[in-house]
Amino acid sequence: MNILSNPKFELAFTERGALESLLMKDDPYAMNWVVESAYMAEVGYDDEDKLFGEWTAVVNGRTLQSSELMPTIVKDNDHSVKISFDAEGLTITLTYRLEEEQIRWNIEGANRSGASLRIDGFHVWFSLAYVMFRDENVLRNIRQSCAVFAHMGGDFSKFAAIRRSNEAPHLAIYGKKGRTAAFGSFCRYENRFLEQVSPSLDGLLFHRLSLVEDGSSMPESAAVDWIYGDEYRSLTLEAGQRMQWEYVFTACDSQEDFYNRALEHGHPRWTYTPVLTSDGLFQAELELPPGQQVQQVRLLTSPPHQGVIQEEDITAYFIVDEQCPRLFQTAMQRREPGEHKLELLLKDGRKDVLVWNVLEPIDRILEKRAEWLCRNNYDGEGKMGRPHAFLPLSNQGESLGKLTFLLMKNSLTTPVPEQVAQAEASAVLDMKRHWFESGNFFKPRALYGSFYRIFDLDYIAHVFYLLSRIEASLLKLNTPQTYLEWAAEVLSVRLNPDCHQGQREKDETGLSGVLILYIDDLLKDLWEAGLLEWHQRLTRLWKEFGGRLERNTEPFAGAITEHFYDNAGFGPTCEALLSVGLREEAEKYGQLILANIGFSNDYRAQNPDRWWEALSYMIHSLWGGLVAGSSRVAYEQLGDPQYLEAAYRSTMAVFNCYDWNVSSTPRRLQPGEAASTYSVAAPNLNMPSLSRDRFGQSVFRDASDPLFSSLFSNATGDDWDMGEELVAYLLGFGTTTYLYRDDQGKLRCVNGYITKDEDSWIITSYAAYPMKYVVQEEGLVLQAKKGEMLRRVRLWEEELSALEIVREDER
Repeated sequence: MNILSNPKFELAFTERGALESLLMKDDPYAMNWVVESAYMAEVGYDDEDKLFGEWTAVVNGRTLQSSELMPTIVKDNDHSVKISFDAEGLTITLTYRLEEEQIRWNIEGANRSGASLRIDGFHVWFSLAYVMFRDENVLRNIRQSCAVFAHMGGDFSKFAAIRRSNEAPHLAIYGKKGRTAAFGSFCRYENRFLEQVSPSLDGLLFHRLSLVEDGSSMPESAAVDWIYGDEYRSLTLEAGQRMQWEYVFTACDSQEDFYNRALEHGHPRWTYTPVLTSDGLFQAELELPPGQQVQQVRLLTSPPHQGVIQEEDITAYFIVDEQCPRLFQTAMQRREPGEHKLELLLKDGRKDVLVWNVLEPIDRILEKRAEWLCRNNYDGEGKMGRPHAFLPLSNQGESLGKLTFLLMKNSLTTPVPEQVAQAEASAVLDMKRHWFESGNFFKPRALYGSFYRIFDLDYIAHVFYLLSRIEASLLKLNTPQTYLEWAAEVLSVRLNPDCHQGQREKDETGLSGVLILYIDDLLKDLWEAGLLEWHQRLTRLWKEFGGRLERNTEPFAGAITEHFYDNAGFGPTCEALLSVGLREEAEKYGQLILANIGFSNDYRAQNPDRWWEALSYMIHSLWGGLVAGSSRVAYEQLGDPQYLEAAYRSTMAVFNCYDWNVSSTPRRLQPGEAASTYSVAAPNLNMPSLSRDRFGQSVFRDASDPLFSSLFSNATGDDWDMGEELVAYLLGFGTTTYLYRDDQGKLRCVNGYITKDEDSWIITSYAAYPMKYVVQEEGLVLQAKKGEMLRRVRLWEEELSALEIVREDER
């Protein structure tokens, strides 16, 4: 084994020259930042050919693999090693060099033949420690594993490997030479769903850098990807010619530090609006490294349903800061929805890229979604087997999000009676009968063979609670008070381990879930309705629940759900702890949220990190939106703007699952249609057809994994498990616009934009139904009156006042 060492880093290599250990010597947890062969042997994964630094190449139509070649390894000293492979006239050399505070990684391909070589693909495994360990030791999962957030496009690729505990040091990797054409992943996992065990999945992602990619790794995506498609091409290497890439690895302390260090390594630094709504304002701030100059800034857009890409020179919109010639600012009104790609061209010939989006007004997205559900998904006659169910049919409570969304939307704006009627009928005539024996809330039906999921009760109680908030005149089957009592009864069963016979169910009563979205409001409404017995019972159960969470904070037990380590656990657990007043404990889980939410130059990669439904880094509509909601609540309770910014950018990423104007993905949507998942990585090497595509669980019907194909053999439709994320949105950014001051004292707006008007500020909201404006640090709140919405407000002399009021009867 070859070892390189200096005061900052230690690297260890296999006998074949693959990097299998990367340690930072000042890391208190001694984390290995790359996948190691010892762990793969422990869990039975035969993937030695995917260790960091292994590679494949397609040369003159023939596939070469480093794992089939014998390398030459030359170690110059304790600080440098060179690994070389020869095949078909091509020499691939990887050099690792330790410098004082960084690792320099050079990759070179040299044509040593007498003829040209056509390179259709050159892919190097970049296997950082994105691991879900196969045990319930959460500390191991958060301190020995990382999320990986990529910045792709142009000449400034960079990668942030963030420890899942959010404890520094983290690892930052910056491209210095050569372009990275694509950043893909392959997932190795074990599926234990059918064993009815919890946790049920483990896995790890092997990341892969495509230095040359002709698009054949992801043909469906490459055919429509107008954003990154210009990077997909073959390379001809003439006799004696070389191709070179270089990356630098260094430690970083935070997201802010990651971007500061990027600037030090010659990367432009951006702050920008990742998503806005039509008629909104795109705002960006650019800082150039010393010595760089702007040649041009151009904007490429894909107008909806036109099939063309428009290009616009927007250089004139970038205004140089008078105090610093390396700083630029821009603000551009964008009226039409659609994806946007900004290209910064520098005078030295290099290019940087931002990918952002303009959404339809979100109230229109929500109205179209509600119309679609009631027209296409409601099965009143039971043609698919369950009368009054919303399709696709599912035994999972997550499927009830369609009902909660319909009810929440209709409680915030002028209700549509038909939508309320369908949701009520589905709740009483399908949900109550399907999930409970004879409709008895104390007898949940074992829909999963020998057990039932406690989490399903969260969703059921939520439906009943939202029905209790609907005007009585719109309800046809029961009164609001009946639904309020039913919600309390279901939730009391959910929280009380004594109500259940099975040990699995008893254990799951202690796990957090969707109930956190409404339990505080439910308790308040029970009190106001005079249902004091239910209020007392639920208050006691909730306090006991909080006490269990408090006792288990140190081992982070609340981070486990049905999976070993799950943002569906630590997101709601953070909220639950805040609800019961345990701020210090909540902050520990809050750090897991911050580490979980991506940051990138591409709005679609700014989502909460999950992997198992796409077998790759992905946007999961439900838990992406719910974890984003938890981050927003953490801001409201803990005050750190990091939570607010993370919450907003990840919430907006989730709308990619609803956006019918997106044209860069193979799966197109009709207005109101939705898909539950978006696979961010490209290529997705498990299922290449999912690369940068939207899909539902029905894609697994024909999966090579027999358990997946069995589990989803009857799956139909793409809009699985959707709706609760829209409720979380409506509870926060859908109705509230937030302002705060950054570290320099500058006023920032999340969920809207700010313009100057003489000595005051004008704030325009992007919220679907803008009802409240908050400047939390200054104690300022402006609340709309009932039946009114505040599209624009004025901030003047530390006071908020309405500037543009829209009444419901005018909408």
